[in-house]
Amino acid sequence: MRRGIILSLAAMLCVMPHADPSRKLQPKSVADISMNASEPSTGEVAIPFEYFKQHIYLPVALQGKLGFIFMLDSGASRNILNLRTARQLGLHPGNMEPEKNVGFGYERIYVAPEENVSVELGAVPMAHTLSVMDLNKFELHFSHVTDGMLGYPFFLHHVVKVDFQTKLVSIYSADRYVYRGFGIKVRSVPGKGSIVVRVTLASDRHRSHRLDVIVDTGSNVSLLLYKNFLRTLDLEQNLRQSVPAKAVGLNGYYQIQQGTVDSLQIGDVETRNPTVDFLEKMKI
Repeated sequence: MRRGIILSLAAMLCVMPHADPSRKLQPKSVADISMNASEPSTGEVAIPFEYFKQHIYLPVALQGKLGFIFMLDSGASRNILNLRTARQLGLHPGNMEPEKNVGFGYERIYVAPEENVSVELGAVPMAHTLSVMDLNKFELHFSHVTDGMLGYPFFLHHVVKVDFQTKLVSIYSADRYVYRGFGIKVRSVPGKGSIVVRVTLASDRHRSHRLDVIVDTGSNVSLLLYKNFLRTLDLEQNLRQSVPAKAVGLNGYYQIQQGTVDSLQIGDVETRNPTVDFLEKMKI
């Protein structure tokens, strides 16, 4: 297994400066689920979510005020507050400075100093330190209001269950949670600012490779693979059969190739012919 190989189980984030999308971008269903949360005796907090264009959106309260929408994004290395929303809360973020290795794309991403902002789900505190970024391009591209994102620091301290049948996200305190279901457990491996698990990828030559992958709930693709590892993974033929496309990330737009691989196995669960985006490894 090669530690340098990175796959993403989900397509990246995005931003555009200066545009100011109206709250009318918000689909009606987001308002309908506002804060109908429950807190059973188990300590679980259950929040209705909206699944829109392959992203998970949650209603949150900021500084005790309702009516805000955050995206659930395990691929974000930090909890994020939209610059527009920060100003709406009366905050005055400092200068936006360029940062490296924040997201995919050919442009730089600009980040303001962290702000102390209380984020609550169902009246239960979930986060308090947020990095301010301009998410306007994300809102415009996906046609959905996004006041912020709950990223890796949120997942680091909570157990998060996403139930697509009931449209509920259930959140448990990590130190109190005990899994009692019938699912397959997959052990995570150490990762810096991301959730990393080990999977098995099969090529069209029926060769299998064990890889470390980043689990990214903020992405809308199944699998993303850097092109410089295709020879090692016997996937050069798969690349030749792929088609060019354009994706959008925190750092703007970038070119990809869309294709498939034979199979992806996580634990004992195998998916045949999953779609894959082939991407050049970029230096921002």
